[in-house]
Amino acid sequence: MLIVRFFFLTLLVVSCLNGSELGEVVAKLKEPKIENAKAVLGELDLMIAEGDARTVTLAKKVHRSIKRIFTKEHKILEEKKEADEREVKAKQLEKNGRQWLKPNVHGRINKLAASEAFRDAKGLRRKSFVAQEDLSGEWMEEVMDFEKMLGDLRFSKEDQALLGLAELLVAIVERTQWVNRPRLAYDRARIVFLRERMAGKDRWLTLASHAADAGDLELAYDFYRLAGSSLGRFRVGAKMAGRLVEEGYPGSAINLWERLGEDGRAAELAKANPVLTAASYQALGAAALERNTAPACVRVITPGGHQTGFFFRQGGFLMTCKEGLRDKEGNPHRLTVVLEDGRKFPAKVLGSSGGHDIAALKIEYKEHEILPVADRADLKAGLGVTLFGFAESTRNVPSAVPGTVMVAMDEWNRQPTSRLALDGSKGHRGAPIVDRRGRVLGIYLASKTGTARSLEAGAIKHFLKKL
Repeated sequence: MLIVRFFFLTLLVVSCLNGSELGEVVAKLKEPKIENAKAVLGELDLMIAEGDARTVTLAKKVHRSIKRIFTKEHKILEEKKEADEREVKAKQLEKNGRQWLKPNVHGRINKLAASEAFRDAKGLRRKSFVAQEDLSGEWMEEVMDFEKMLGDLRFSKEDQALLGLAELLVAIVERTQWVNRPRLAYDRARIVFLRERMAGKDRWLTLASHAADAGDLELAYDFYRLAGSSLGRFRVGAKMAGRLVEEGYPGSAINLWERLGEDGRAAELAKANPVLTAASYQALGAAALERNTAPACVRVITPGGHQTGFFFRQGGFLMTCKEGLRDKEGNPHRLTVVLEDGRKFPAKVLGSSGGHDIAALKIEYKEHEILPVADRADLKAGLGVTLFGFAESTRNVPSAVPGTVMVAMDEWNRQPTSRLALDGSKGHRGAPIVDRRGRVLGIYLASKTGTARSLEAGAIKHFLKKL
């Protein structure tokens, strides 16, 4: 009875927070026009005059940010108009300068006039460049200030207002192309994810409860994860770990305790089961395998594009391919890891293999899914496997590509690899190759049509031991 009452209370609170007065007001900025902004600012003034302390505080912050972002955008657009006018004048001056360098009817050229024209054209462009650089810096600060306000809304559980204003910021940043456009914490992909979570949260919580009552703990776990319910995820996960032990799958139970951040329980169970084989892990159907594996995968953004990585240890530890992570001098590039919900984290390179294309990264993030690494002995020709990776740079949920092990051990580029029958892309590099028990049998390296190469499990385990 208490659980039921708590459940409906949660739904009531979520509903109230998502449908707040502040959210309804900023929703009028769906079309980011100046006249709409003026109307919203007027309504915010009323909220500030008549609201309670919490409403007044948030409304003031939103009012300030909306006013400043539109004001700064107007300044940028006006400066761009002036820059365009200067460019027209500069081109005319250059045209005049080239004309003065041509001999006239007397065979003479006017070098002095031409030199002054070219100098004046350069000066006009220099003025535009300086203005562009200054405004780019100001714009960066303005966007950061706006996103700080979004953080306040997130802390205050003002989900509707948060996403409405995040969409406003994206729209304004996209149309201010004259200045450098900063990378946003809430880009379109993250906004879509969070809107879907808002729309589906009540339904997911209900489905999680029904699945748990029906005994389908694996499905209930995933619904709680989708809904962002840490409490539900832990409660069902703990029950599922106990059931896995009873059914004779200690490997799956250990992995689950590690996912839940219960390292002590995982270590205790591992001590009682020092030898884990394939049979120590529960076999999963296609849908369950995807629910088990996909959330542990991340997109790694590099200067050359993007590739795939996956968490192998709780605390933000992940693996990917090392090629492209460092410059020619061996210094780490600026790397960004994108999670399923669109959140972005700077990544640090912890280490990489001298001879193999594998590296370990670290981000400051917890409460994520992780994948166990299998043994070299489990690689067999004819074994069915699945690749989970990011072929598309705009999606934060990996796609599943089925395949088959053709040759378990086959040296390639001086690396111990497996040859697989599957097609992958550049974006799949670093992606996990898993068996039907959700264990990593390899890391995708490269492929030609119909044939792929993956760094095999033994090399991965050897790297982890030396890390």
